[in-house]
Amino acid sequence: MGLPIQQAPKYKATLSDGKEVTFRPFLVKEQKYLLLAKEGKSGNEVLDAVRELISSVTFGKVDTDKLPLWDLEYLFLQIRTKSVGETIDLRYRCFKEGCNGSMETTVDLSQVQLKFSDEEIDNVVKLTDTLGVMLKYPTAREIVQADTFEDEGDKIVHLLKHGIHQIFDEENVYDTEDTPEEELQEFVESLTLEQVNKLQDFFSNIPTLSHETTLKCGTCGAETRKVLQGLQSFF
Repeated sequence: MGLPIQQAPKYKATLSDGKEVTFRPFLVKEQKYLLLAKEGKSGNEVLDAVRELISSVTFGKVDTDKLPLWDLEYLFLQIRTKSVGETIDLRYRCFKEGCNGSMETTVDLSQVQLKFSDEEIDNVVKLTDTLGVMLKYPTAREIVQADTFEDEGDKIVHLLKHGIHQIFDEENVYDTEDTPEEELQEFVESLTLEQVNKLQDFFSNIPTLSHETTLKCGTCGAETRKVLQGLQSFF
């Protein structure tokens, strides 16, 4: 007779597009993914570990390569909360000169929410009287890949290539998924700086998972505000 194996409870989370995802807490066998994420030296290493973790606890039903960054972060936070606990303790060295104390606080993860822009940003941008694009937010993978480029210009080109969904003129609509890589590269590199600025208004309003908290030094009483943002802030 085999040993009784307990069944993990199941929970639900709703992504920004309204899709409901069922997940369970991560188990001892999946602790390695959390450790890999904590110790990751690059964005790609952290992302790979988080992707493996999410895929495992959502029963293979979530395609993490297609999730936008904010949904990936939000889903990870929900999983982390149900697996480890609803709070995290933060501790930093006091910034006040001459004080050797530490600044501490406890963050209630249930209070961390996705922040959406108050502005209503149109994803259709006219570049000229006869040429325009329809934009989409890059996936988490595409955003992390952009950070691997040292040159800021290469980073912008990468994000634009993956952030343009369609290109249209007076006669045709071109889906970028069906466009050869070299043609899309040439199109993006042909944009003027003024046109790029128009497009960046859309990307600068990407939703973010963030939370502002106050830390207080137990020795001198000094306080400071800190904004937690990004996956590694919530491990």
